[in-house]
Amino acid sequence: MKRTLFAAALFAAISTMSTAHAGQIRDGGITADEVAQVLQAKGFKAEITKDSSGDPLIKSAADGTRYSILFYGCKHTARCSAIQFYAGFHLDKGMTTDKINDWNRENRFGRAYIDKDRDPNIEMDLDVEHGFLTEGLANNLDTWGAVVPAFKKFIGF
Repeated sequence: MKRTLFAAALFAAISTMSTAHAGQIRDGGITADEVAQVLQAKGFKAEITKDSSGDPLIKSAADGTRYSILFYGCKHTARCSAIQFYAGFHLDKGMTTDKINDWNRENRFGRAYIDKDRDPNIEMDLDVEHGFLTEGLANNLDTWGAVVPAFKKFIGF
């Protein structure tokens, strides 16, 4: 009897954990609160603010590097159709176009470019308009968490 109760309790705990970590993001996009919850469940900070257009913006960090999550396609609602991870770096001597093109040619994730000051920036976009799982977002956070240190090493930061 004790084994049966223990097994049932264990099953209930595992089911609850799975539900807490995996959830359906409803059709129509994702909210800043939903993104923040996934970040926090993975142990990251998530400061929700707004950008200059009034759309949500989340500030967080990975590998000791601050980054932003920008929201697109919000259409003045809390649900947004796309998000973008963004990190920018200042290099005293800047970076060449050839060097940044090497990153884009050799790496599948993380689109890189140089800004007007020749500083390197990296972004990663997610389309979340038509159904998305919190597990998928968590997986993309892991990808971003691998892209950032690889990019920092690539640019010598």
